[in-house]
Amino acid sequence: MLRHALRRLLWTLPTLVGVSLLTFFVLSFVPDPTDDPLLASSLSSAELARLRRERFLDLPRFINLEPRDVRLRALAAAQAIAAGGDDAAAAADELRRLGGAALPHILPLDALAPEPRTRVALALAPVAARMGLPRADDAADPAHAVAFWTRFWDDRGIEFRSASVRSAVRRLVRYGSASRAAELLELDTFALQAVIGALQPPRDAETLEQARALVDVAAHIAEIDDRIAPGDDLAEARACVTRWKSFWNVYRSDFEVFTGPAQLAATVLETRYGKWALGAVTHRLGVAATGEPVLDELARRAPVTLALVFGAIALAYAVAIPLGALSAASQGRRSDSAIAAAVLTAAVLPTAVVAVAAVLLSGGARSLLLPTCLIALSLVAAPTRQQRAALVAVLTQDFVRAARARGAGTARAIAVHGLRNAVLPVVTLAMLEPPMALGGAFVVERVFELHGLGELTLLAVQARDVSWLMAISIGAAAIAALGVIATDLAYVLVDPRLGPAVLSRRSEA
Repeated sequence: MLRHALRRLLWTLPTLVGVSLLTFFVLSFVPDPTDDPLLASSLSSAELARLRRERFLDLPRFINLEPRDVRLRALAAAQAIAAGGDDAAAAADELRRLGGAALPHILPLDALAPEPRTRVALALAPVAARMGLPRADDAADPAHAVAFWTRFWDDRGIEFRSASVRSAVRRLVRYGSASRAAELLELDTFALQAVIGALQPPRDAETLEQARALVDVAAHIAEIDDRIAPGDDLAEARACVTRWKSFWNVYRSDFEVFTGPAQLAATVLETRYGKWALGAVTHRLGVAATGEPVLDELARRAPVTLALVFGAIALAYAVAIPLGALSAASQGRRSDSAIAAAVLTAAVLPTAVVAVAAVLLSGGARSLLLPTCLIALSLVAAPTRQQRAALVAVLTQDFVRAARARGAGTARAIAVHGLRNAVLPVVTLAMLEPPMALGGAFVVERVFELHGLGELTLLAVQARDVSWLMAISIGAAAIAALGVIATDLAYVLVDPRLGPAVLSRRSEA
């Protein structure tokens, strides 16, 4: 049976992948906040484009047949600058942003005519200043700009190699001196891939200093003022590292070249789904609307919600099974009708209304007991009626009649002979309850001001926070899948005779 459960557990992995694909497909059609005309009118076109890119709205959903890397971006910008016209200024800004990562693809400038060559060389002047190159003023002089970059590439072009950058990053991490940082600054954004790759959340004072040195280099060459300040503690430093990892997940194609396997991988990774999946795997399920990693928020908030959900289910079924048995034993009597009326009334009462009334009557108490009882109240009807129906059917079986004929009373016939056979449908229903109970838990959390998953889920819906909504969806699917496995195990525990049948049925499936 254990081997069967493990096999079923492995089959949940492709199921969860399918759920993630379907959920992401549906979420991709939900209007984004950046589509709001009021927001668009309050932002400049550059700010709106940046915001949409950070939300991956510039990418296709699942397949990108033409992923753009730094080579394509640099060549397109250089061509626009060389051609002049209305797009030249925007192309110059793009080339400045690409920086040193673009140099291996546009230098030397021999393929261009003299005038376009000068325009491209002048567009690189801000890059020379950011790199801190000697005589960087020449790069802004039309008479010397082309010669400046020709000399630079002849002298320093050999340094623009991945192995050289990785060695420079290792030296910075090991020694942390200003001269080691200067080596990377002179390579500009060409070093960004290695710098971000070496950047890890700090664990102690030593790794904090290493992270600070790497972040300082990244902040300078990316022109983003997000650093680890001297007085920051480990938590603040880790948050800064997380922000830089998120930045890299968005903009890595601006500073990397896609060749060979990387080109093939980019057809999937350079998509909205690919960006989410990569962030989920490498960056703790992505970043929530609060700015914290989704996994950290889940760890902080899930205990409250799971305690409500599973506590309510346990309480509801602990009440429902005896009620269902009592209703079956008194079939057709007033007590049967009274039980049916009571549980159906509890089911139709709006959870939100009952919760608000409970808050008013309890004086705003924050205990989990009352919210758990309220959720259980809405769950008790289905298992009660299921238990009653199953037990009524079992009590008509020959083995129960034989027990009654041998002198067994109604209570003994139900407890010893009936429940064991009638409880299995209720077990199945119980294992499927968690996703259903989750909605009620969100409502109750909101009313009782409990900081569980519901609070952040509502915020995620408003902000269209895909990372959080995907995590909740996959989490609910995982719980449902585990519930199916638990159902099989519960069947065998309740009645060991069902073990071969369960294994045979699952094997055929």
